[in-house]
Amino acid sequence: MIKNYFRLTFRNLLKNKVSSIINIGGLAVGLATGIIIMLEIVNEVSYDKFNINLADTYLLMSNQNMNGDIKTGNTTPGLLATSVLSEIPEIKYAARTCQQSDLIRNGDKTIYTNSIYTDADFFKIMTFPALKGNAVNALKQPNTVVLTETTAKKIFGTTDVIGKLLMLNNTDAVNIAAVIRDVPQNSTNQFDMAIPFMLFESKNEWLKKWDDSRIQTWIQVKPNVKLTNLNKKLKDLFLRKQLEKNIDLFAYPFSALRLHDQFKNGKPSGGVIDIIMLLSTIAGFVLLIACINFMNLATARSEQRAREVGVRKVLGASRKRIIIQFLGEALVLSFLALLLGILLAVLALPAFLQLSGKNFTPDFANWQLWLLLIVLGITTGLVAGSYPAFYLSSFKPIQVLKKMMNRDKGGSLFRKSLVTFQFVISIFLIIATIVISKQIDYLQQRPVGYDADNLMDIHASTDLTKKFSIVKNELLQIPGVKNVSAGTDNLVRMGGAFNGLDWPGKTPDQDFYITTTKVGYDWVKTAGFQLAAGRDFNPAYGTDTAACLINQAAAQRMGLKEPVVGTKLGSTKVIGVIKDFVFNHPFASPEPMVVYLGKSNMNHFFVRLNNDEKWREGIAQIEKVVKKTSPDFPFEFEFTKEEYQKNFKEFDSLRQMSNLFSGMAIFISCLGLFGLSAFLAERRSKEISIRKVLGASAGSLWLTLSKDFLKPVFLAFIIAAPLTGLAMQKVLGYIDYHIQLSWWMFAIAALAATVIAIVAISYNGIKAALANPVKSLRSE
Repeated sequence: MIKNYFRLTFRNLLKNKVSSIINIGGLAVGLATGIIIMLEIVNEVSYDKFNINLADTYLLMSNQNMNGDIKTGNTTPGLLATSVLSEIPEIKYAARTCQQSDLIRNGDKTIYTNSIYTDADFFKIMTFPALKGNAVNALKQPNTVVLTETTAKKIFGTTDVIGKLLMLNNTDAVNIAAVIRDVPQNSTNQFDMAIPFMLFESKNEWLKKWDDSRIQTWIQVKPNVKLTNLNKKLKDLFLRKQLEKNIDLFAYPFSALRLHDQFKNGKPSGGVIDIIMLLSTIAGFVLLIACINFMNLATARSEQRAREVGVRKVLGASRKRIIIQFLGEALVLSFLALLLGILLAVLALPAFLQLSGKNFTPDFANWQLWLLLIVLGITTGLVAGSYPAFYLSSFKPIQVLKKMMNRDKGGSLFRKSLVTFQFVISIFLIIATIVISKQIDYLQQRPVGYDADNLMDIHASTDLTKKFSIVKNELLQIPGVKNVSAGTDNLVRMGGAFNGLDWPGKTPDQDFYITTTKVGYDWVKTAGFQLAAGRDFNPAYGTDTAACLINQAAAQRMGLKEPVVGTKLGSTKVIGVIKDFVFNHPFASPEPMVVYLGKSNMNHFFVRLNNDEKWREGIAQIEKVVKKTSPDFPFEFEFTKEEYQKNFKEFDSLRQMSNLFSGMAIFISCLGLFGLSAFLAERRSKEISIRKVLGASAGSLWLTLSKDFLKPVFLAFIIAAPLTGLAMQKVLGYIDYHIQLSWWMFAIAALAATVIAIVAISYNGIKAALANPVKSLRSE
């Protein structure tokens, strides 16, 4: 019997080639989209799963209540790890981590590495297997390091490097004590080299303060520890150590960190999980559209299968067997589409990874992945074949065989409803894509508040920072260099924030975090900021070490009265108010900022170049000056404008993905329309021939065939437009700097959907209208 079912299935596929190709092609494209999204989701949920102690590993975090506004942070004081390990018996291991870029040298060969400074317990908590040596013992010594396999090969050409020496930042000679396997792509902690935290600690006195939180602290607890009890002890310990009583320390599960890393009012409020849910919804919609095509074409050809159903029922076949047969046909077609979909997904995956900015390699040897693919194929087949199976099996044999079957009025209405639903989704995606694209363009074109063109940001080594004044004077002698300054941060991302600053008229409930940075003389002039009041830091005044600049957001938030210049903030006096500029978050309103004059450790040198054709020659001369002062460090720089545009890398990826998935949904919808229009043209061929004989023009015949399909499209727009408008308005409401929805966005979507539908149905409509009526009427 099963063999007979397969024979019937393939016979029907070959008999109806157009609908078979459309069904398999549509399902294949839908499944390929679903597979790519599934691979991305599998990659995201696999993060850090390789860690053996994952279930018992936590990151110590804190909630700070600032007048009802709770800020969650993932950095902690440097003294915390030792304290929790000695005072809380439930904690087995504790390790501090801090990451930065370091220069390592082997003879004449130098490379920059992504380094992690950490304690020996880090390699007990995390699972990073060693190839050579012992990573735990390596970090117990102050001048030893651990390299990854790739880093060892880059600098030495081999992994047999135990005992060899490296120069770290041209200041410390370190011994290689261990080599570990490369850190997996799906690891939260990414690094090329591990350095003992005690070396970092010896150079940073702030680590000995309880009120300075700049590093991360990881812990591993003993088995069967209750998180609520642990958090109570952590909170009590932190209250004993901290002067501020509005900070609560808590342990956050490492297993939840990747997917739920965003917090609101002290509680997890999403993160990567939001993207996963969005992608899952898109994949579901695309697959649903493909399944609707299957349902439409299957029910449209119901009359052709009606006699088969009637004969089988007369010969004794039960409805159950007929349902099984049709579901079997759907599953066979679904698995053919699945095979094609897997091929399409494999071919399209590199392009998707490039668009999304992701970097992972699917593990096709994983049986769980194949189980998911099989479940995906079965689910798609059952969903696609369910309605046709129950619909076709419901035919009564007497009515069918006597040709008394209802002329498919109910099925026609259902098909139009499905077409309408398809285009509701498609129009929703078109409008959403337009809004996303315009919002990204709006953000990218947002005035940043300074002149980002031709502004160089040179990464300064320790040698350069110590000789900034000399380097500045030499740089100013270069033709084409207009201004030079320096800062502890680049202009795109500013450093830490602090609270507790005093100002005139401040009340106890007015405290808030203020972003802070240190800069050199002529910072405002070099960057091209606009001053709302006052002046820039200038050596001619001699008193600027006790002065500061603030932005307009700070003046407004503090409620400072005019004139703001001359106001005392703590122990410093405001000498200038900078017009608000964009930093840290390109889509948010500027945060309050205070800027102090720095004298040392400013590792960003800003150089303003003339905007002319000789700028490349200027950079070459700048490099000579820098290399002369700091010959042991590579010359590295970036243009501030290019650095600012990196903020939009993820947004551009989102734009590309929304275009891609919207295109897939529309393409599959058009396949369905094409198939239905072909069937309708075939079914109404005699009617069209009679109309043509009676004098109907080709245009009127095309319109007669087309209007049945355009009505669902127009209805879909009426349904989709307000729903999409409400959804997009809500999404844009979360963004401070956003566009306003406009009528033309909806008009373009309506026009696009109409044009797409017309293109999809016109081929068969025009073909039928131009056909020779004699051929169709010859049999009458």
